[in-house]
Amino acid sequence: MEMIIDGFKDGEFIPRRNTCDGPGLSPEISWRGIPAGAKSLALLMDDPDAPRGLFTHWIIWNIPVSAFRLPAGTARKAELPNGIMQGVNSGGAYGYYPSCPPPGPVHHYRYRLMALDAVPVLNPGAGREQFDRAVSGHVLAEVLVTGLYGR
Repeated sequence: MEMIIDGFKDGEFIPRRNTCDGPGLSPEISWRGIPAGAKSLALLMDDPDAPRGLFTHWIIWNIPVSAFRLPAGTARKAELPNGIMQGVNSGGAYGYYPSCPPPGPVHHYRYRLMALDAVPVLNPGAGREQFDRAVSGHVLAEVLVTGLYGR
């Protein structure tokens, strides 16, 4: 399975347009090589370097396996077309929370795309804990891309 994030590759710096120092839009993300048996896709973005511990920037699930991308600037609402759902990020809002570290060392923003053998049963607006429980034991394959950003 492969994930392509527009504007950067694994280990590279995230473009300003996807951060709080720019318009803060979610990047376009595309993928290929979804394994047979996958029933849905999910995406999780987090920052393990956040001052207060793990900060979840984006939770999105129920992505149909027939889809091949998420567009740039995905709407920040609980329910999207085609049954796609978004959770509440650590900032308390739906959808994508842009990279916005405090001044200091560079942070590592992990984008994790998962192919699931089920469609998670979650209400729109679920948080990280509920999401992690719902996908536990259902990940057929996953790919991780880490973007860097510092201020």
